[in-house]
Amino acid sequence: MRRELRFKPIADEQLTKLENTPALEGVLKQVRKILGYLETNLEANSLHIHPHKALSIRYNQKINESYVQQDTPGAYRVFWYYGKDELDKKRKPIPIITVVAITPHP
Repeated sequence: MRRELRFKPIADEQLTKLENTPALEGVLKQVRKILGYLETNLEANSLHIHPHKALSIRYNQKINESYVQQDTPGAYRVFWYYGKDELDKKRKPIPIITVVAITPHP
């Protein structure tokens, strides 16, 4: 099932920064791969999905964390949640995933 991604303003800013920083071209490629999996295959092993408790409390919503990189200092992560489904023109539900942040792990 295909999903549509929606980006919170901070996630959109973070993605734009990656797109405009040539030194992070490799990270951008990896982020786009993970975003593609979020749209098309939530069962992909490379997502390493697990809940993030602190952000879940902050947003009062179950926030998931997916690895972009692993075993790398400052490895990037994508934080997201299942958004409210929307309806297309034929009133068919469109599943939404909302991306909260794209950031290096502290």
